[in-house]
Amino acid sequence: MDIVKLAGIASMDTSQLQIAIEQFLNFIQSQGPIVMHAFVALLIAIKTGAASIGAIATLISHYPVLTQVINKLIVLINSGASIPEIAAAIAEFATSVGASADLLLKLLYTIGGALMLF
Repeated sequence: MDIVKLAGIASMDTSQLQIAIEQFLNFIQSQGPIVMHAFVALLIAIKTGAASIGAIATLISHYPVLTQVINKLIVLINSGASIPEIAAAIAEFATSVGASADLLLKLLYTIGGALMLF
């Protein structure tokens, strides 16, 4: 969207905004009930996902060492290592950089919860 259109949107009054929203929702609805249900499902995933992503961001901001653990996890997964190899390497690495078991598992389960939304 270009700046001219954005400027026009910013100056919309409430009734103009209502019309634009109605047009958008009418378009979604005109695509059929499956699309409308998918739209609602996506909104729910965004709402729930935002909380999960926010929780991950908060965790990492409080414990920056988790970024190192995540980087190591990415490398190991992309290397084709087996799950037992990955688990052993991450457990050892997390311990070596001072990430507690509780912290690491909290991160993994929060990421897993976010993943289930998509």
